[in-house]
Amino acid sequence: MFLNVVLLSLLPFVGNFAGSLTAELFSPSDRWRNRALHAAAGIVVAVVAIEIMPEALQVLSGVQIAASFLAGGIVYLLAQAAIERRVGGGTQMWMIYLAVATDLFADGLLIGSGSAVTASLGLALAVGQVLADVPEGLATTSTFEANGVPRRRRLLRAATLVLPVVAGSVLSYLMLREASESAQRAALVAAAGLFTVAVFEDMIAEAHEASEDTRASSVALLGGFALFALVSTGLG
Repeated sequence: MFLNVVLLSLLPFVGNFAGSLTAELFSPSDRWRNRALHAAAGIVVAVVAIEIMPEALQVLSGVQIAASFLAGGIVYLLAQAAIERRVGGGTQMWMIYLAVATDLFADGLLIGSGSAVTASLGLALAVGQVLADVPEGLATTSTFEANGVPRRRRLLRAATLVLPVVAGSVLSYLMLREASESAQRAALVAAAGLFTVAVFEDMIAEAHEASEDTRASSVALLGGFALFALVSTGLG
């Protein structure tokens, strides 16, 4: 089972790296980067609404859900503040990288904690994350390219994103496989709070900086949500 968790955790990274390679090959415009980020945001919202919260509501009270969600969001805000202090002004490029790294770590947390609940939930979360991570990888690489980062360094940074997702999955699985149902669900909700803040604080902000929103941006967000809903239903 442990090996299965590690292998599942590689799926989001593969999706992210595929998005990075797509950006390198086709150099999408700022308008397409805006749409890709909106699509990724829609998928993340769908993961929270369709997979995580229904699981949590079966076990946790409203107070427990609120506390767990707040805790996850605060962890992200602390990480955000730390990187802002370290790199100073003009941090948006690094904040989008942090947002994606944080999202991949949260993907790992979701996969590990979901696998601790049931193997099928872990699989559904892993496959669903691939959908979000392709546009995330595309947007991240495009952002670094727009800021003049050389291709070799862009690809190296894309490759380093394997670390947070594997670390998150292994950590959460080992910690939660023997934990109570309430602890497992609380961890899922905390992960949801963490990358929900990442999406709305940095991914959407970067989408707005890349290009002005259009109706296509809204369609991309709605399409991302709908796509994950269909995939989740198909996986049962």
